[in-house]
Amino acid sequence: MQSHVRRHHRLIKLGLVYLALFAWLFLTDPRQLPIVLLIVPFVLLFTAVYLSIALLLRRFFPRVTQTKRRLAAACVAGLPCFLLVLSSVDQLTWRDVALIAFLSIFLLFYATRARFSN
Repeated sequence: MQSHVRRHHRLIKLGLVYLALFAWLFLTDPRQLPIVLLIVPFVLLFTAVYLSIALLLRRFFPRVTQTKRRLAAACVAGLPCFLLVLSSVDQLTWRDVALIAFLSIFLLFYATRARFSN
């Protein structure tokens, strides 16, 4: 019974993060926001992708340790966020995309091969 409650709790949390992200994107005008609040959609996007990937990894790879799943989810979630940040300040080039993709693949490889002590 506890697993059903936790699963529903995770799905509700994920739905609320996506709802907050879409509400923020559709209801705010970035030109009228203070600079500090411009980071909010990137944080919400990272959180939404992280929770989605973590949920999928937990569902399809239950034997993988929680630390490795978290690291893999963070790498995958960080990739689009970092690319969007670079794109939003007009600093994104193909070399940047290749370098970030290579680093993400390296971190994912490291996460699957490393042994983490609890």
